[in-house]
Amino acid sequence: MRTREINSFKTLLLEQRSELLNRMVAFRTETLVPVGERGDEGDRATSELDLSRAVRDQERASALLPKIDRALQRLSDGSYGLCEVCEEPIGIARLKARPVATLCIACKEEQEQTEKIFA
Repeated sequence: MRTREINSFKTLLLEQRSELLNRMVAFRTETLVPVGERGDEGDRATSELDLSRAVRDQERASALLPKIDRALQRLSDGSYGLCEVCEEPIGIARLKARPVATLCIACKEEQEQTEKIFA
């Protein structure tokens, strides 16, 4: 991988990391504000649904943050862009779509097939 591509992925990952951290802080701040018992049952149900969705998004962000940190570490140690299974290069298009990817398409498809069988 060329230096320009490495720098581009590093910038992208750092931006994603910063955005996730900002959203996590905003979530904590917003959920500390009491909603109250205003409105009818429909309003309260909508508020509960919104909160549930926000919690799910927060959980996804919490799971993605360590993946970003590992990708940044792989950038530092020179292993970024190599499949963890077959050690072949992961395609640039795949990395652009999913910068935290650790498997090439072939190995990821094989993993998903295995998961499907044992699920």
